Amino acid sequence: MKVLVLDSPDEVGKKSLEFLRGPRIAVSGGSTFLELFRIWMPEVKRKAATGEGLRFFPVDERKVPFEDPDSNWRVCYEGLLQPAGLTGQREHRAISAPQYAAMLEREFGVGPVVFDSVFLGMGKDGHTASLFPGAGAIRDRKSIVLDVIGPKPPPQRITLGLKPLWDCKTLVAIAIGSSKAEVVRRLREGDPELPITMALAGHGNAVLLLDKAAAGAV
Repeated sequence: MKVLVLDSPDEVGKKSLEFLRGPRIAVSGGSTFLELFRIWMPEVKRKAATGEGLRFFPVDERKVPFEDPDSNWRVCYEGLLQPAGLTGQREHRAISAPQYAAMLEREFGVGPVVFDSVFLGMGKDGHTASLFPGAGAIRDRKSIVLDVIGPKPPPQRITLGLKPLWDCKTLVAIAIGSSKAEVVRRLREGDPELPITMALAGHGNAVLLLDKAAAGAV
């Protein structure tokens, strides 16, 4: 795992652009990614205008209506896809594991699901995507998509499994702010109980992007 520590959240966002490699990209949600999408949008819009077909998909989604503030895909759509002119990708929203798996089969065909880039966040408990510590989903090494029940609301979720995280070409995890410093410390020490550790360690060529606060340097 390669660790890069940047001075500020804005610098993390700018650095993450170097790993925004398409055409097929899976992204997480939450406040961290809302800020990333703001930074990414001009470059994604430029690439779309020149015919470079970037196609975005969710790492995970909550089973809530699209209009709900808790919808990860709403954050991506309103913060990135819509302003970049990729409104047709609203249909990439995950509703259930079977529906999302069928969508990915249409996208990738009968071969393996290999995203060009996957961007992960992490919770203070070490969860990533909707793979939570101690949950059965983190023992599943074969499933592409899983329906899961999380320990925090809204509990019903759809998530990529570990396999597509390990199989992707570029895997990037991002943590920003001092509230993530403890979980980042455990991750860098290789705590095997953390799903984020499992995801990054299983890839073999993953990148961890941190600001100084998340790295515990301030």
